[in-house]
Amino acid sequence: MSGARRDLLALFLLSLAVRLATAALIPRPGYMDTAYYAAGAVWLARGGGLTEPFIWNYLDSPAGLPHSGFLYWMPLPSLLAAPSAIFFPGSFFALQVPFALFSALLPPVAFALAWEITGRRRTAWVAGLLVLFSGFFFPYWPLPETFAPFALFGSLALWLAGRWRRGNNDWLLVAGCSLLVGLAHLTRADGILLLPIVALAPLMSSQRHSMQHGIRNTEYVFRIACCVFGYLLVMVPWFIRNLILVGAPLSPAGAKTLWLTTYDDLFCYGCDLSPSSYLAWGWPNILHSKLWALGLNLERFLAEDCLIFLCPFVLIGLYRLRRHPAISLPCIYLLLAYLLHSLAFTFPGPRGGVFHASAAALPALMAAGAEGLEAAVGWAGRRRRWNLRQARGVFSAAAVGLAVALSLYIAAGKLPDWREADQAYQEIGRWMAGHGAQDARVMVANPPAFWYHTGLPAVVVPNGDVETALAAADRYGVGYCVLDRNRPAPLAELYAGTTTHPRLRPLAEWGEEEERVVLFQVER
Repeated sequence: MSGARRDLLALFLLSLAVRLATAALIPRPGYMDTAYYAAGAVWLARGGGLTEPFIWNYLDSPAGLPHSGFLYWMPLPSLLAAPSAIFFPGSFFALQVPFALFSALLPPVAFALAWEITGRRRTAWVAGLLVLFSGFFFPYWPLPETFAPFALFGSLALWLAGRWRRGNNDWLLVAGCSLLVGLAHLTRADGILLLPIVALAPLMSSQRHSMQHGIRNTEYVFRIACCVFGYLLVMVPWFIRNLILVGAPLSPAGAKTLWLTTYDDLFCYGCDLSPSSYLAWGWPNILHSKLWALGLNLERFLAEDCLIFLCPFVLIGLYRLRRHPAISLPCIYLLLAYLLHSLAFTFPGPRGGVFHASAAALPALMAAGAEGLEAAVGWAGRRRRWNLRQARGVFSAAAVGLAVALSLYIAAGKLPDWREADQAYQEIGRWMAGHGAQDARVMVANPPAFWYHTGLPAVVVPNGDVETALAAADRYGVGYCVLDRNRPAPLAELYAGTTTHPRLRPLAEWGEEEERVVLFQVER
């Protein structure tokens, strides 16, 4: 076995051990996204198919429960976790294993990419370890969520696409790249951004390559056609399913978030989300929201994707490697994702959209950061007459050490909250079972998590007043309503007990002050 292969194997085994150890510390879904995919996997394992026993938004005006699933988020994370739910029912750790495996492959991808670009073993190891200990991403990698599969499929697709620009005629690259783009889109809706980038990558230097290698324009057209065909090979079954259900290849529900005027409108019921309602908000508000999103997403990029301290070295590395397609293509993708999640999906983007989407560019960014660090130390060392070999070793170790410290700090802030998330739902489920309400439908802040913990059908508390909540409850046959600290602002007084409503009778409560959870019965 060659030295590079031994390094890759060692890095993969180290990464897998770290990811599995992190997964072992997370006993339950800690937030709605993870609960959604975990619940989807369990529902699939129980034979529920591509439907959902809960409603977490009203954008597609669902007819009832259960209803067609994955019309807003894509299905692949739940499909990946479903076999674990079949063979290890009730184990959240088992749901995380496929994602721990996928995310353990990312550091070797960064290692191989950096090795290819720089030819230096130390730089490759630094890039791989920076992806392993990737700061804000670190605690999310093993979760049954989009982070790991999207990062793996997306980064590999961009890397393979970059190889085309060097005149590589290996058609396996074309096939593999196009299939990876399809899998990335089946993981996240914004995976579609990868398609034009990888399809048009050969044309970025078509004239130069045509002169040097005699490659005809028809060959580039054929490559583009093959890329689109491979993508469709993955996505057409999903498009057909959606055409049958909603009359369109992709559900129009997600497009309604273009017209949000506040993030909480994602959970509105019966409201008008349309271009006319958006324009009625006024151009000053619209422009202000776009500038706010551009600024906040830039801050998130510098912190989350550049690990804060690594930012200057990432920028140096991006500049030095700007002509290399393995770096330039991820940068183009990252720019498109940044603009999409700032100027189009203005409110979902800063709330996690751009964070999730940027995962596909992380191996390239860390490779650039490792290269930038190498260049900066070389520049400083030559002027200060350092021992360059020793200096580069010391600064590389320091960068990895800072990344480890940042990752552990972020994990220490997230894991305790995730370990205790939605504990009240289990208590509510036991209370309802003891009071003969084991088949009731419940309105809660986090319907996927409530179903995951109790098995009871659930709908989300709509963003509105009491009458709006009751209208949704009547439509979907809801018998109980749970309010916690995440309740909509118009329900604050009802939650605090300073006001009452004849159709919402308090039955029980758990916790105190900010952790207080109140269960109401919906009177008919």
